[in-house]
Amino acid sequence: MTDVGAAYAEGRRRLTDLVSDLDDAGAATTVPTCPEWSVHDVIAHLTGVCADVLAGKIDGVGTDPWTADQVAARHDASLQDVLVEWNEVAPAVEAMAGAFGAAGFQWVGDQAIHEHDVRGALDRPGARDSETIHVGLRFMAPSFLEAVSSLGLPTLEVRVGERSWRSDEGEPAERLALDAFEALRAFCGRRSEEQLRALPWTGDPDAYLAAFTWGPFTPPATPVVE
Repeated sequence: MTDVGAAYAEGRRRLTDLVSDLDDAGAATTVPTCPEWSVHDVIAHLTGVCADVLAGKIDGVGTDPWTADQVAARHDASLQDVLVEWNEVAPAVEAMAGAFGAAGFQWVGDQAIHEHDVRGALDRPGARDSETIHVGLRFMAPSFLEAVSSLGLPTLEVRVGERSWRSDEGEPAERLALDAFEALRAFCGRRSEEQLRALPWTGDPDAYLAAFTWGPFTPPATPVVE
């Protein structure tokens, strides 16, 4: 059994260490993969998710207004103050995360996505084979493949290390093998169509490109270099 709370705590500590030395200018750095947000805003969102879950404020969970409120509520707080809040409220959520079901994997996946959004903005790469990525993929990969299935596309098999998923039953018509980092970034709107076509497909990927627009995710217009 995966301890999603422990996975989240690992990522929280790593991301806290990553940004704790930033001054105001560093905290204001624009995050290209979240173009309306700064580094400060990303941390405010992650903090707000934990605070809202703890407070039972889950109406509209995952929607743009829900996340916008999290960022706005912390707009005037320093990055250091937001980090203090995150590290105060998150442990209680981590302790109950085992009861979240699939939402727990989604929660960890959101953190993993944003860790690498911040790393890209600051040009501080690392942790590309972390537990948070692997845990997050347990929600993100099947969700992407549900989008493939919903479009009526031939069966696609995705393989990440020893784990594989299929969009439907039956022999796959197309296969895609990726490392965990590249899979997370591709499935979650961090790779352009040009980059998606360049992935190691076994055949022609064009029919599958529409499936990369699902949930809140859309491939960016320009390549993401990280």
